[in-house]
Amino acid sequence: MRRRNALVTLLLIGFFLVTLVAFTPNAAAETPEEEPRSIVVGMFEQPDYLGPMMAGTIAAWEFLNWMYDPLIRWGDDWTVKGGLVDSWEWAANGTQLTLNLVHNATWHDGTPFTSKDVNWTLFTWTWLGWWVAQTPRIDHRNIRCPDDYTVVLNFVESGYESIAAWQAAPPYWYWRDSYDNTSVEVNQECFLTGLTYVPILPAHLWDPLMWHHPVWGLEGTGYGYYDANNTWVYLGYWDYYNWDGISWGTILPPFEREDIGTGPFILKEYEVGEYAIFEGNDDYHWGAPAIDNLTVLFYSSIETMTQALKAGEIDFCETTANFIETGVFGPEVTINEVSSLGWQALLTNQDWIYANTTDAFALREPAVKVAINQAVNKSNIVNVAYLGHARVADSVIHSELKWHNDALVKRDVGVTEAMATLEADGWVLNDDDVYEKNLNGTTKTLSFTLKFQTGDPTALSMAQLIESDLEAAGFDITLQALDITTYTADLLGYNFDLTLGYWSQIGDPNSMAQYMTSTSWINPTGLNVPRVDQIYKEQQLATESAREDLIDEMQQLIYDEASICVLAEISDIEIYRNDRWDFPKADWLSGILSMWNWESWLHAEYVPPVGFPISMELAIIAGAGILVVVVVLVYMRSRRS
Repeated sequence: MRRRNALVTLLLIGFFLVTLVAFTPNAAAETPEEEPRSIVVGMFEQPDYLGPMMAGTIAAWEFLNWMYDPLIRWGDDWTVKGGLVDSWEWAANGTQLTLNLVHNATWHDGTPFTSKDVNWTLFTWTWLGWWVAQTPRIDHRNIRCPDDYTVVLNFVESGYESIAAWQAAPPYWYWRDSYDNTSVEVNQECFLTGLTYVPILPAHLWDPLMWHHPVWGLEGTGYGYYDANNTWVYLGYWDYYNWDGISWGTILPPFEREDIGTGPFILKEYEVGEYAIFEGNDDYHWGAPAIDNLTVLFYSSIETMTQALKAGEIDFCETTANFIETGVFGPEVTINEVSSLGWQALLTNQDWIYANTTDAFALREPAVKVAINQAVNKSNIVNVAYLGHARVADSVIHSELKWHNDALVKRDVGVTEAMATLEADGWVLNDDDVYEKNLNGTTKTLSFTLKFQTGDPTALSMAQLIESDLEAAGFDITLQALDITTYTADLLGYNFDLTLGYWSQIGDPNSMAQYMTSTSWINPTGLNVPRVDQIYKEQQLATESAREDLIDEMQQLIYDEASICVLAEISDIEIYRNDRWDFPKADWLSGILSMWNWESWLHAEYVPPVGFPISMELAIIAGAGILVVVVVLVYMRSRRS
């Protein structure tokens, strides 16, 4: 009997061990065919344009950061590292740069990336003056490619071609700086950091849309005019005034451009205002991203978007301070709050066309601009609109960058000071307690519209606070809320009296200096300060210390000009589901979702769902418990026997 019981015990133990081995989780048992790792991102702002040469919104550049690679990427502490470049060497005199390209990058259609793409992009970029802050010193006539993976750049006084450029507003044509091949030594930091803003484009796809476009290319049919008999007279590319017409094939919709880059994510589908679908690039030269599928959903309300994340409908989004302060988030939601690399401002339109066609030219009066700045209580905006998740700011260069002017000379502020400024300039309160003055033979009152976007409660709060401050100082303000699409179009098109605007920047001041020039299409207000135009060019060639002085001077000039009333440096508040994903490098300026932080998305960490099958540790514990029960039962049976 004892031998039989012992045999039963051994059989039960053997059965347990076989069962334990058979049901222990392993990769094959867990995921016979591993499910794609997907993430859903909510966005409030939308891309205005997915072509790099015309993209103006932050959302557009966030998309471009996923789709394309620049030659240089941002690294830790705002240093630079390779993107499509493996290494680089400067000539001893600083007038030449050799770029050694990576050998394993491919375009999203499988075509190998080579120096031809770099040559084509930098030549075209400089010729046309796209995002001119980055490339004006490149000698586009002297870019050398010794082989498929080497590019040699030479730097000159003015790399632009001597061409007339077309613009949408009168006088319609303007002359770019003429080409000047005098060799110059460039500021190396300025140039390299500027390349972070230049996505390299696929020559095999873009060239047929530009230089060899059937209408606007070098042999295109679109250059000419209709004579008195309405007969088309062909002139040819070089005999026509519009020598930048080659860009029209990609700028003017409808366009045939394919949004194909070398970046970590491939755009598969895009429905404007609705969604975008990306696929992880398994062949990415810095390693395949952990994210297999990335879906972006656009929201018209930050509140709705925030609630969608709490409900688990999306995995990541940005939100605003009021939802953090008043909402309740479970442990499955991580709140990531860092400084946003940019500034929120009240903008006073200086565009001369708008000022004269809308009869709003009082906005261009220096005393009016200064009074607007003086009247606005920035501390109230920080504490009330942003609930303390921001700090008062005055300069167009962020205070956390080494380029910030800590010695900025500031004006006295307050409603009383604003009214004193106006009255010293001859403005008088009328019976409605609104200031008025005779300008150009007509009595003008300080009655303006302030535009802001709907769907963002912080913007509404800011607008109401500014309205209250300005009306206390003798202005008449009408608030106008616009949907995000209309708001963005009006902002970039200078269709406003006053508006709220957020301007981002990179870690180097070169781009911000260019934004402030009189001919920049992304100039916030249309301001025109000739000395700022000069500084922009000088700082590209200056020594480090001289460059710091120039950037300090630029900040003071912009502050004194007063059409850009910098209100606050705000916090970037991101929320994400930590039960699905976690992100490295979350403490970067501007956070995880930004136009600079690519590594957070490349190296995002997938969090597998919790559930069956159970872990090895739990399986062993459960099995041991069963074994104990079996042994006890056998022992009790043997006792009865």
